[in-house]
Amino acid sequence: MKLFPHPGYEVLFNLPADQLELFKKLAPYRKYNAPEELEITDSSVPGLNGAPDVKIRIYKRKGLGRTPMLLNIHGGGFVSGDLDNDNHRCTGFAMNVDCAVVSVEYRLSPEHVFPAALEDCRAVLEHAYENPDHYGIDRDNIAVFGTSAGGCIAAGLCLYLRDHKGPAIKMQILNFPVLSGIAVTNSAKMLYEGTPMVKGEGLSDVVQLYLGSYNGYAPSYYALPALARDLYGLPPAFVVTCEYDPLRDEGIDYAKRLMEFAVPTELHSMPRVSHGYDLVNEAPLTKWIREGMYLSLKREFGQL
Repeated sequence: MKLFPHPGYEVLFNLPADQLELFKKLAPYRKYNAPEELEITDSSVPGLNGAPDVKIRIYKRKGLGRTPMLLNIHGGGFVSGDLDNDNHRCTGFAMNVDCAVVSVEYRLSPEHVFPAALEDCRAVLEHAYENPDHYGIDRDNIAVFGTSAGGCIAAGLCLYLRDHKGPAIKMQILNFPVLSGIAVTNSAKMLYEGTPMVKGEGLSDVVQLYLGSYNGYAPSYYALPALARDLYGLPPAFVVTCEYDPLRDEGIDYAKRLMEFAVPTELHSMPRVSHGYDLVNEAPLTKWIREGMYLSLKREFGQL
């Protein structure tokens, strides 16, 4: 299948297969200088059930008082990534929405399989909810944002909190999320090989690392949200998919199912770009979709 990149994203369509060379080529897009108006604090919170402390990074504009909170969950295929992954994404939210952004460095597979990552994110959200004065947040205005594998964790967290009557979530923003990763959709078959960043081949292997193994039983839908039969009562959703992403169709399917369960849902399918396209921070579609996220989050936070 011939790919025609959107202008501004050509660099992602000429990436080396070697992981070391890949990270070298993408290094300029990870380079980060914090705005002077932004206060950034690294900290940690206690893990659940005796788990290790969870590292967090808090982004908040100087001079803001008590604000809503956005929980950020980075991507990396469940096996990689850290707090530096999302400096640009978190800064964008913190600078354009009156909120504190709390980013989570969750435990990674295969050393730590499901539900470790989900529990780390839940630990941070619940700690902030129980200690709003410490974070300077309005605990009645909390949203979650997850990218790729982080989108899977974010969606699973929303399902868990709904089922267990946890803190109410105002909005879930799922940025080209993994939702099943089983590579049986049309997009996964069409884009089985030759696509930037992520291809259909190997998707199931990544999911298996996250789950630990397959044992003949259906995994928990907190691990793979696409398996959830009932999506009623979930928070409003903003779902982003990419034309050249094998995960595209499972994101579209999940958004359509949310709509069927009367969950207010926005679906944005980005043309001619691949998984991870928003690494190119200054390109036009990246700016456009982020403005949409900021606007929608402001609406749900009552800031319009």
